[in-house]
Amino acid sequence: MKRVIGQVWAVALLTVGLADAGMFEDGEIVCFLGDSITNGGKYQCNIQNYYLTRFPKSTIRFVNAGRSGDTAGGASRRLKEDVIDIKPTSVAIMFGMNDVGRGYYVESPNEKHLAGQKRALERYGQNMETLTGRILSEAGNPRLFFLTPSPFDQTMVNDRDNNQPGCNDGLGRCADIVRELAVANNATLIDFHGPMTALNLEQQKRDPKYTIVGPDRVHPWAPGLLMMAWLFLKEQGVPSLVSRVAVDAPSGRVVAAENADVSAVTPMADGVTFTVLARALPFPASRYARERLGKLPIENDLNQELLAVSGLAEGTYVLTIGDSDVGRYSAADLAAGINLGFNEATPQYKQAQEVAKRAERHRVAVLKWRDLLNSRRWMKNHYKIDVDDADAVQAHYDHFENKRSYSAIKTRQYIEQWSRYDEYVKTSKELENELFSGRTPVPHVYHVAPVEEK
Repeated sequence: MKRVIGQVWAVALLTVGLADAGMFEDGEIVCFLGDSITNGGKYQCNIQNYYLTRFPKSTIRFVNAGRSGDTAGGASRRLKEDVIDIKPTSVAIMFGMNDVGRGYYVESPNEKHLAGQKRALERYGQNMETLTGRILSEAGNPRLFFLTPSPFDQTMVNDRDNNQPGCNDGLGRCADIVRELAVANNATLIDFHGPMTALNLEQQKRDPKYTIVGPDRVHPWAPGLLMMAWLFLKEQGVPSLVSRVAVDAPSGRVVAAENADVSAVTPMADGVTFTVLARALPFPASRYARERLGKLPIENDLNQELLAVSGLAEGTYVLTIGDSDVGRYSAADLAAGINLGFNEATPQYKQAQEVAKRAERHRVAVLKWRDLLNSRRWMKNHYKIDVDDADAVQAHYDHFENKRSYSAIKTRQYIEQWSRYDEYVKTSKELENELFSGRTPVPHVYHVAPVEEK
């Protein structure tokens, strides 16, 4: 494992016995197994967006096998349908938030609370071991990624009266169990819990209300989800480079062209024009999420689209790509090199954003049918209801006094939408096919010219 380092914080991880992560390869089927944090599909969608844009000739299928409210023990009951039958080449496993026994964590725990915490951890370890064994033996021995659970933010200050003190420490003990499993199985460990907790604590020194998890203290929101993707991709050792282009303006010489082809370099009066065909698109990560993560080196680690133009006279220059003015830079900055990776005005970033939009439509479509399937299985297994008996399901819904409760809402959705389940599945498959189109980079004409003085 690598050491995950932020600007002013660091978390060292156990290294002995862990397999190198390695990138996903063309043709892989990658299954993400977990609870509601996985079921939402958002952190793995960030990972998917990186692969879609960085490797536009590769086809890697990302499969959501999450279920809201699930545990490592509960996952065994749906493992065949959600994982084994998929025949994945890699499986990423993250449980803990619902296994840790959050209700046992209170301000002043008594012996009963402490005993409950201990039992929950013991059960978690046993269930994770059983789950791991079944995946290896029944799913064709796929490569395993063990993910430590994302944190419960017990240190954020808010006005919701929803804290469960000590819960994140319990999740830290879950992380220790996950680490031991990764070592025992010579598998890859991705540590979310340590670095995310550390970043929260550091930022909360300046702003006690800061969090990358969210107001419910449980579910990571956009910054946390992006950080999870960054941690995952960093552990895989993915390339930071989108492309690197360097030209000498006066001579028209191509100084460097990495992961890109440069042609038609034409010196002009006080400037230069040239054509770039990159072999990848930039990573379309949310600007809002990046800004909330402060100085976390996401751009440096994942999105280096470098351009350098040397030999220009002193002054300020406008960079135009196609029909878009994408920025104004000094001759010194252009000579040193600029990074266009997160420049949202470039046509290549706009193309990458369209890829991300298609991925988001697919994520939502998958969530739609998976919610119905998970509600069906929950009613059948937990409440012992004949889910094909409309009257029985309606009676189940009617028995809820609070029609706004989570279970009541999901039951009503099932009643209203189950008849469209096959339609939703078909739509999601069609949208998945669309993911792999429209991501091939196209040539763009770059023009560097002095800013006209008015």
